[in-house]
Amino acid sequence: MSNDEKGFTILGSCGTIEASVATKNRGDASKKLAGFSEEYGLLADFDKEADLMFDLLLINGCVITVDSAHTVYQPGYVAVEKDTIAAIGPMSDLPVLPEAGRVIDLCGHAVLPGLVDAHGHAGHCLIKNLFEYRDDWDDLAEQVYYQCTDTEFWRAEGSLAAAERIKFGITTGVSMVGSTPRIDIIEPVGANLEGSSRVGIRQLSGIGCANGPWPKKARVWNGKEYTESTVTPKMAYRSTEEALKAYNGRHPLETCIVAPGRMGLRPGESAEDNIAHNREMYRLAEEYGVPLHTHAFAGDIQFLYDTTPEVLKVGLSLTHSTGLSQEEIAILAKTGAYVFHGPATHSNILKTCPVYELLQAGAHVAVVTDGTAPDRSYDIWRDMKMLQVLQRGRFHDLSLLPCGKVLELCTIEPAKALKLDHLIGSLEVGKKADIIAVDVEQPHLAPFGDMPVQRLVYHAMGQDVDLTIVDGAVVMEGRKLTKVDEKKIIADARGAYATMLERLGDPTVTQNPKLYELTQKM
Repeated sequence: MSNDEKGFTILGSCGTIEASVATKNRGDASKKLAGFSEEYGLLADFDKEADLMFDLLLINGCVITVDSAHTVYQPGYVAVEKDTIAAIGPMSDLPVLPEAGRVIDLCGHAVLPGLVDAHGHAGHCLIKNLFEYRDDWDDLAEQVYYQCTDTEFWRAEGSLAAAERIKFGITTGVSMVGSTPRIDIIEPVGANLEGSSRVGIRQLSGIGCANGPWPKKARVWNGKEYTESTVTPKMAYRSTEEALKAYNGRHPLETCIVAPGRMGLRPGESAEDNIAHNREMYRLAEEYGVPLHTHAFAGDIQFLYDTTPEVLKVGLSLTHSTGLSQEEIAILAKTGAYVFHGPATHSNILKTCPVYELLQAGAHVAVVTDGTAPDRSYDIWRDMKMLQVLQRGRFHDLSLLPCGKVLELCTIEPAKALKLDHLIGSLEVGKKADIIAVDVEQPHLAPFGDMPVQRLVYHAMGQDVDLTIVDGAVVMEGRKLTKVDEKKIIADARGAYATMLERLGDPTVTQNPKLYELTQKM
């Protein structure tokens, strides 16, 4: 091989691919690839010498695109240029292996779009399991978030949550800051976004009107000292707009969104005040061009439809949506607003979300984790299976919600809900390179090949994800985070947790006196 020629051999259990791309022969290779572009519409404009160079080339994987045609390439390749998918197709379409800054052989892996977890709660990773048996869990969570936290808590928790999500194959995460948003200051939102993005995830964090009771007491800590203030409902108007101004445009992976604790008819406030809150949250989301994300329960959709129908459209996502009436199901189908369903949530256990009925009616649904407290995780693979089990159990029908549909509910559907489906949610040329690879050479996934979607949805776990790419950057490889020190993330989380518990001053929150009894109800 001459000095002006670059050659390499890619070895893998799928076979051996030998590739020699000579600088003097780039024109010939360009013509070959351009021919495939015309025939398949996969590769574009390889006339220039520089166009042969990809930044990243993933080869030999089982590529499950989740595109509208449900295309699977087995084996296939994905080529990445900067932050964008530049080419995708079957390996047979590569007469020569294009030159790339890095080639990753993913033989023995399934390659998918990054999963989208469109609802969780910033803060929850540091209160997992605390007071999980108590009926006043929500009140205690609010006490922690409003009175026992500082900026380092929100930053450390953001990094911990992002690390967990990324290692489970989630490339885009949405978090409401607090259990119901903390609205007296905006720094928790900024710290959560910063802590998340430094790990490499695409993060949307939100603030908006909080749930009652009112007034609330909030503490801002400075070391061992704090100042206390009174919080009233309409403070959310100012703080939400300040956060939107301060944090959007700061980092390409960070988006501040409008995320009130509930929309509809919140208990403890008048109908007039609720209408004002709903209208203001909608105004801010529209003015700043961000998603409007919230919780909703029985009666809320009807109230919105009767009083502020303009808010019910694509771009509004309503987490939980339990106990809906037939009229509310019809409203959702008519308007295009999304339901975000967490199969493992307390809300779904206590009063069911009618997922199958919503989908039958033509309404839009996505599956979320609602991670991670008091008793959940960000392993959205578990939620895929739980969705199927619970809905099939409700109707005693094993045919409901096939695996392909379920996979879409964790990828392209939440992307549509967030109005990001032109960028993420499927593997297609021109979209962002948010990509994951699952190691399928394991006993619980073998033999892998036929029925790849079913094998993954029924049998894969978050720990099977071996490679995570966000915005074209490898952020996790071989189960190791690449942009941050994982041990430091855990140490920072441990320190923030200890400080929070000290400020709370209630040792009983870590104790469950009925842990080994038939019921833990007090």
